[in-house]
Amino acid sequence: MPKHISRILAILAAGLAIALVAKWYFTTGSFYEFGHYRGDSVAEIAAKQPVLQTSGYCKSCHSERHLQWSAANHKSVQCEVCHGAGEGHPQKGKLPIPSDTRKLCSLCHERMPGRPAAQPQIVLAEHGAEQQCIVCHNPHAPKITGVVAKVSGDAAAGAKKHAAACAACHGANAISANDAWPNLAGQHAAYLVRILGAFKSGAQTDVMMSSVAKDLSDPEIQNLAAYYAGLTCNAAAAEKAAGDAAAGKLLAKNCAACHGEAGAAPNPAWPNLAGQKGVYLANALKAFRAGLRKDPMMAGVARGLSDADIVNLAAYYAAQSCGKKP
Repeated sequence: MPKHISRILAILAAGLAIALVAKWYFTTGSFYEFGHYRGDSVAEIAAKQPVLQTSGYCKSCHSERHLQWSAANHKSVQCEVCHGAGEGHPQKGKLPIPSDTRKLCSLCHERMPGRPAAQPQIVLAEHGAEQQCIVCHNPHAPKITGVVAKVSGDAAAGAKKHAAACAACHGANAISANDAWPNLAGQHAAYLVRILGAFKSGAQTDVMMSSVAKDLSDPEIQNLAAYYAGLTCNAAAAEKAAGDAAAGKLLAKNCAACHGEAGAAPNPAWPNLAGQKGVYLANALKAFRAGLRKDPMMAGVARGLSDADIVNLAAYYAAQSCGKKP
């Protein structure tokens, strides 16, 4: 055989050997695991337990949370994005609940160029006073809405039957003469219904208000709320309270989502703070911090406030005009 022919055959043989070694080395171990045609092994593939179960898998055990999730703006986020893969759950134990929600939520909601405008974005350094996101947000339905009580009371009936008795503390025109008690004039009716109902049920306690509210019927609460909400608060700001209002204004940025930038709450489920008594506001914040007043959102916010912070916040809100609209 001519030498050039034998050389060509040797080169071809070497190339074939290299190709076979490369095929063996680079071919994954799962090659042909399910047969030459994937369609021939659908049953075998389907029998394997998937690592990602999807949120439908959670519905049977967590129906209430699944309903919240599916009806809210987080419905495009699968449960396992936050809780990890559900393979083997629940037989192999519970899935983890995220502890650092600021880190988790900021993956999608930290403000940065290029993110869609429809996706809520925040500047971490200026948002929430470093509180965890779940202090203010339900992670399954995270949009802050608040529960707005329905108000259908008769203001005239409220004025006629009970307002006179309340005037001893809250003033004849619902502007309190005592710094320790709140003004009620112009307050949101829905908030008044909610807080009076809480005093009545015992969800909130106060030496004076608990005894007053327990004797009120639901229609009477509605009437009182309608009456006070219809009154006009003082347009002028309240007297200057102790504390640094300028420092309080900086802290109030963390409260603006619920109570408005100047203390006029955009949501009727939450109270207006503008023009309230500084002493009353400070006492209320201290009560939330100590757990004497119950509210998961306010407890988380107040927990991080010092005595000086509380006095400064109270001074800022007391200096605002309650006549402003949110």
